[in-house]
Formats: sequence, C-alpha cells, structure tokens
Amino acid sequence: MKKVVISLRHAHENNPIDYSAAIIYWYGVLDRLGYDVKYYDYNHYSFDDLKQTIIDFKADYFIHINYLIGVHTEFNELKDLCKVILLSSDAYRFHDSNLKHWIPYVDDIITFEGVKEWYLRDGLKEESFHKMKWGFNPNTMCTGNFDKIYNIQHYGGMHGDRPSKINKFLDLGEKVHIEGFLTHEEMKQSVAKSKYSLCFSANAINTRSELKGRVIEIPSKSVLLTENAPELETYYDEDEMILFSSVEDAVDKIKYYNNNDKEYSKLLLKGQKALWNKNTAYHEWNKILPNIDPDFKVVDPIKIIKEYHSKHYNQLT
Repeated sequence: MKKVVISLRHAHENNPIDYSAAIIYWYGVLDRLGYDVKYYDYNHYSFDDLKQTIIDFKADYFIHINYLIGVHTEFNELKDLCKVILLSSDAYRFHDSNLKHWIPYVDDIITFEGVKEWYLRDGLKEESFHKMKWGFNPNTMCTGNFDKIYNIQHYGGMHGDRPSKINKFLDLGEKVHIEGFLTHEEMKQSVAKSKYSLCFSANAINTRSELKGRVIEIPSKSVLLTENAPELETYYDEDEMILFSSVEDAVDKIKYYNNNDKEYSKLLLKGQKALWNKNTAYHEWNKILPNIDPDFKVVDPIKIIKEYHSKHYNQLT
C-alpha cells in the first residue's frame, strides 16, 4: 500500500471548533482508494517537522494544499524523498502572483481552474499538469433528512452582486433565507431544510463568472438554483438543476415547481443521482491518479460508494 502525506489545515482558519474546507473536501477519499494517508496539520507547520514526518512515514507522495500565502521554496528538498504535488484553486486570480512561482519546487500541480497553457508557458511539464473538478465527499458532506422549512436559501458571504440580486428576489415576492458563516454541520442542515439553495457565479470582486464549490454541496439535499458558470455543464444536465439567466427567470421556475410537487421531487432526485453517480471526489481522483501514480488501478467509484456509504446512497430511489 502506497503512502501519502497531505498537508492541510485541520481547523477552520476563522473558527477553530470547525473543520477546514480542505478537510471537508479531502478527508477519507484517498484512504478509500487504497492509500495509507497521514494528514499533516499545516496550522502547526515547520519544515523540519514536516520533513521528518515524511521520512518516518516513508511517504511515496506529499500533497500540499495551497493557501496562497507564499511559496515554500524549501519543498525542493522533499523531491528527493517523494513525489511533491501542489493542489490549488483560484488560478485565475492568483496564477501570476502565486501559482506560477511554485513550479520549480513541486513535481506536479493539481488545479480546479486555470489554463493549461499558462503552466506550460511558465515551465511546468505537460504531464505534471492535472485539471480536477470539484467533487462531493461522502465522508464529510452527508447529513440527515429534514423537513423543508425554507423555500429559497443562501449561505456564505454576501460579496459581489449577491445582495442586489437577493433584494431582487424579495422585490418579486420570494423571500430568501440568508445564512451567514455557519459551521459545516450547520450549513449541511440548513441546505437540507431548504427546497432550493442559491448559487451565484460572480467572483468576490465581481469581475468574472466562476464555478463555485457549492455546486457539489447543494444537490445532496436540495435543488441547485444556479446561474450559469464555466464548465457547469460538465457536472449537471439542465434537468438536474434549475439554471436561471435572471432573477425573474429563477422566480418563474420556482413558482412552477412549487405548484407541481411531483415535478419538484423528480428534479431533486435527478440532482442527487447526478451528484452521487458522477460528481464525487472518488470520481475525480480516479481520473487523475493514473497520471500521478503509475501503479494505481482504476476503480469503480460506485462500488466504493456502495461499500462505505450505502446508508445515504440507497436513499436514491
């Protein structure tokens, strides 16, 4: 069994009693795919400690979650011990200021966005670039079933054009239940209590449309009510979500489904099935790992899901 050290924050940077986003997205996934994994807490980082951890664990791979707060040039020393991989998001905003500067100090880069040609231009080998989609992690993202007490819900920050669009919903007679920054467990339950959960696509500074990680959180227990975003069509077909071009369009579609309970139930189930059957973190790592680990054998993600997550997967009927 090959060994992997993953460097990530264990606790949320703004709430020490909650898990970090990296734990929520990645915990347990590589373990289920056949690796022995050690999770190194980046909140307590020291290079000597990390290096000794890798040596003692006899790691074959080291994966570092990029927090965009600098570049660890010292990771170049780790390349003599194991394969060093950077996993990062926010490439469109931070490629020039951060990401490209990692290239000399890592072996591979996994990114959720960005243009391959940028990395090749800046010195990364083509075989070292790996594009990954967001993936639902059944180890951390599942929750129970709750009565639908909210119609439309939105969670998270109120930046960019979100406040003005939510006010437009109110002007058109549709109240939006707004949740601020919740713990992850609170967020999951709030989504599960909502018929629809909003996903706006503008970035935080309102300069471009981008795909949000919540597109693989919401459909677990609610209908994804979303603006279009780059690559969204690779996650869901249009009959597996509510895709809207304006607030007026969203309100019209919500009214239709609220007046047709059977159609709403069909839509909710289609979104859930799409999430579990093609959009999990298992699916994504299963695509990428053969290009990183020559000994990795492609698996059937549904087989893993049925083995470890049958309690939730079997509800998709």
